[in-house]
Amino acid sequence: MRRTMIDVERDLAAARPDRERAVAAVQELLRAVGEDAERPGLARTPERVADMFLELFASVGEDPAGALGAPIALGEGDAAEDLVGVTDIPFRSVCEHHLLPFEGSVDVFYAPRRYLAGLSRVASLVARASRRPNLQERLGQQIAGAMMAVLEPHGVVVRIEARHGCIAHSEPSAARAQAVTVTALGSIPDAAWRFASRSTD
Repeated sequence: MRRTMIDVERDLAAARPDRERAVAAVQELLRAVGEDAERPGLARTPERVADMFLELFASVGEDPAGALGAPIALGEGDAAEDLVGVTDIPFRSVCEHHLLPFEGSVDVFYAPRRYLAGLSRVASLVARASRRPNLQERLGQQIAGAMMAVLEPHGVVVRIEARHGCIAHSEPSAARAQAVTVTALGSIPDAAWRFASRSTD
């Protein structure tokens, strides 16, 4: 069935953040755990929590690839076989299993074939992909997939190191443990791959 503009506008309206509904949901959660949501110490807590989550989930419904903007075409004299990397990009996201934060850094490497991206655009891609309920594995896949779709490189490697609030909550002794994921798409020379993935082999 063909979608009309009315269908599109209705879906967009449904996806827009609803602050009042979020505030009410936090109030109900407080009541559900036996708290008095109206007592002085908690009076503004629902608003604070709602605003925090609206910020953390600001990219829900957005395509992360849009953060890359228009790619930069390689010129005739530009080296198309070099590896380009932006490393130690800080990020914060929220685990979709427990709604607890996980944060760390992202390294993005790609082997250009036809196009380049502005370096700040790569950082913007990481930020946009992060601002939604997520899994670390999926976050790497989203970043790598956007790079492949927009820049059409030979290949992409995305390495993420992060500490997870759910680990710290369930295993306090492992609170400083880091989860490491490496996502690779396309083809990258072996030496470059080992460097990008920080392999010690």
